[in-house]
Amino acid sequence: MSGAATLALRAGLGRLWLTVARGLETPVQVDRAGSAEIERLRARDPQTWSLLFEREVAAIYRYALSGLGRPEDAEDVTSAVFAAAWEGADRLRDHGLPARAWLFGIARNIIGTHRRWLLRRPPVLALEAFDQPESDRGLSPELLDLAQALQRLNRGQAEVVSLRFIHGLSLEETASVLETSVEGVKGRQARALAALRETLDR
Repeated sequence: MSGAATLALRAGLGRLWLTVARGLETPVQVDRAGSAEIERLRARDPQTWSLLFEREVAAIYRYALSGLGRPEDAEDVTSAVFAAAWEGADRLRDHGLPARAWLFGIARNIIGTHRRWLLRRPPVLALEAFDQPESDRGLSPELLDLAQALQRLNRGQAEVVSLRFIHGLSLEETASVLETSVEGVKGRQARALAALRETLDR
C-alpha cells in the first residue's frame, strides 16, 4: 500500500475519531457536478475520462482496500471499476452529483461480487488497510480502538460511516451509492455514531 493511501485512510479515521469524541456530525459540502462534464463522460470523451481517472483513482483504490484488505485485490477492483464505468457510460445520469458517487456505487457492487467470489466476508473497514512500515509506530491506541469498534458495527452502519467519514462522501453521494434516501443515510449514520460512542465508553 502506498504511503499516500495509508495517510489518507489514517486521516479519515482521525476525522471519524474527532466526530465520535466530540459528539458531532461532520458536515461535508456537496460538490455539484456540472452537466457538461456528465455529458462528456456519457459521450466517452477521452480527455474528460482521463481527468476523472486522475481525480478519483486513488479514492476508489482506498475504498476497495478498506473493504478487502489486500492491495492486490484493491488494484483488481479499481481497474474493474473504471472498465465497468467506461462500458456503462451511456447509463450515467445527471442527478446533480459528482461522477465520483457513480464510481463508488460501481465499486460497492464489484467489491461485493469479489467477496462472494472469494467466499469470505471481511469487515467493511479492514485493519490491514492501515498497515504501516516498521519505522512507523502505526495507529495511536485511540484510533486502533476506533477501527476495532467500527468492525463491530453491523454491515449497514459500518458502510455508511466508512463512506461518510473515511472516504469523505456527502450525504447525497452516500445516498446515491447505497441507493437509499438522504434521511435513511442520516438515520443509519446517527445510530452508527451512537453505537461507536457506546463501545468506546466501555
